[in-house]
Amino acid sequence: MFGSQKQQFFGLAGLTLLSAIGISGCQPRESATAQPTATTVTPAQSAIERTVETIPVMLDASPNAQPGPISEATARIEPAVVTIDTEYRLVRRYGDLNGMMEEEQGARRGTGSGVIINSDGYIVTNNHVIRGASKILVTTQDKRRLEGRVIGADAASDLAVVKVEQKNLPAATLADSDKVKVGEWVIAVGNPLGVGTTVTAGIVSAIRQFPDGSQYKSVIQTDAAINRGNSGGALADIKGRLIGINSFILSPSGGNIGLGFAIPSNTMRTVISELISKGRIARPYLGVAFGNLDDTAKDYFQIPNDISGALVSQVLENSPASTAGLQRFDIIRKVNGKTVAKAEDLSSTIQSLKIGDKLEMVVWREGREGKATARLQERPAMPEQP
Repeated sequence: MFGSQKQQFFGLAGLTLLSAIGISGCQPRESATAQPTATTVTPAQSAIERTVETIPVMLDASPNAQPGPISEATARIEPAVVTIDTEYRLVRRYGDLNGMMEEEQGARRGTGSGVIINSDGYIVTNNHVIRGASKILVTTQDKRRLEGRVIGADAASDLAVVKVEQKNLPAATLADSDKVKVGEWVIAVGNPLGVGTTVTAGIVSAIRQFPDGSQYKSVIQTDAAINRGNSGGALADIKGRLIGINSFILSPSGGNIGLGFAIPSNTMRTVISELISKGRIARPYLGVAFGNLDDTAKDYFQIPNDISGALVSQVLENSPASTAGLQRFDIIRKVNGKTVAKAEDLSSTIQSLKIGDKLEMVVWREGREGKATARLQERPAMPEQP
């Protein structure tokens, strides 16, 4: 049924195109002059005919046109982009005093994208593409279908590494994402909505930085069309080098409106290296939610203008912060001797330390300064989304 509709669609399109050509006077000259006519040819009509006669010449030249930079970039990155099909077991759990039981309820399937980063079969994708999957099937550009297994996944960065048992695969070349400039051309390659590998073009719209506590710290924003199924696919520069992993869009409708975001390749490079070697990312953890101390907060809490730092909005239970005695609405002014001018200063200091390191803090609370010491722990695993 789908095939017949497709033929009808292209048939109608072809008829429309032929009609347009006929109206424009692009039919062979013999057939045009064979028709009797009583219409007088004006100079304007002659000019139109002369213009029309040049159209076939321009069309004849098109097959010899040289490939442009976008097609050249596509040729470099596309072989490294794969489709990732996933399958999820649907299980109903029930039980009584004698214990819990499970009953198979069928399977759910999903489709995403990935990028080969090593010729020995290592593929990077988004964590949300493979999260909870009971089966992973990777399809390469030459139509090989390979079973994949998760080497490591990190919910905090939304990155994962999948391995297939295959050698000599075409791998992407990674670019330095710190050198990406707003306004430069990029292409997005993936499998949107399961239609097959698709290439779209656009520019880098912005480089976005997110506050501490956000899932994404830094992302590349692009207006190249990205839709469901593009997740885990490639964002490449005009040289066909990988600069990011397409991850999410912002849209009121769920479809593309030109607000797509990719995880920068430098972030990806750091994360996947540890995922391949250790299978997970161990991050230092203080156990507080905090933000910038702005003028509104100063007015509300009657804080002097000369006080700066990170404002604590929440202290998590059984965390290093709670053990150190931190409280909600504390202002962290210094850490390990460094002044905290904004929330990002505290975040970057914590991330630069190792698990088990001490964090010496100067804290302002209700008009007085005090000191607190916390020993950083490993950040607990983020809960999986259903």
